[in-house]
Amino acid sequence: MKRFIIIITFTVALCCANAQERLFSDTPCEYITTDIQGNVFLARGSNLDMLPADGAKPLNYSEPTYGNIAQVDAGIASKILVFYRESGTIILLNNELSPIGNPLNLFNKSLMTVSLAAMGNPNKIVLYDAANQDLLITDLNLNSINRTHISFPGDFRPTDMQVIPEHRIALLDTIHGICLFDFFGTFEKEIPIPGVKAMQLMKDQILYLKDNTMYRYSLPTSSSSMSIEEIDIHLPNIRQFHIFQNTLYYIVERNVAKIKVL
Repeated sequence: MKRFIIIITFTVALCCANAQERLFSDTPCEYITTDIQGNVFLARGSNLDMLPADGAKPLNYSEPTYGNIAQVDAGIASKILVFYRESGTIILLNNELSPIGNPLNLFNKSLMTVSLAAMGNPNKIVLYDAANQDLLITDLNLNSINRTHISFPGDFRPTDMQVIPEHRIALLDTIHGICLFDFFGTFEKEIPIPGVKAMQLMKDQILYLKDNTMYRYSLPTSSSSMSIEEIDIHLPNIRQFHIFQNTLYYIVERNVAKIKVL
């Protein structure tokens, strides 16, 4: 696998000089993301809160039966995926946080070691099977459509998976860095930057956090080459982040959610 990478590093003034961070939520949370409309989702334990972008009353979904929420994918606003790793359960919610159909049980499909889940498009789900190192694409009944075995050398234990529907899949591994696949699960590229703590996959770029500094990896196109740029965001102890329309939402140690206007 090709591991050579050309790095072009320079500071990008994305943050206004007077931009300041402030508390976004005084309730501890483990996961934060937004949908394409700017609604913010905060997960903590078995609770999922949606803070509407228009300032309307927050919505809540909670189902303690399935354990703690491990992952939320709101990339498709009409089908919000909520993944409970310990019980092997996936719940799909509409934009009012009401369940769509019945819960999906991975264990019933002999998928016992799925560690990551995301929406591939309105009719497909993407899964990562940790024990078998397989990337799976299924239908909404968890029937397998495509399975790709990932045979990277050494230990491969991705901690995050993000999907641009119908376009690209990214897996984040502490040792290997960021690994990209097309929507069918075919390997595209490894960005060999070990020690990345968190990432955000976008259509033509990836934002990632390393050593308390954020970087932008611009994906190469037919008219542009790959580049890595240091972004003028230096915040310690970020556990997870999400940027939407020049606003940075992030979680720091002790699971406190903060916000910074860029």
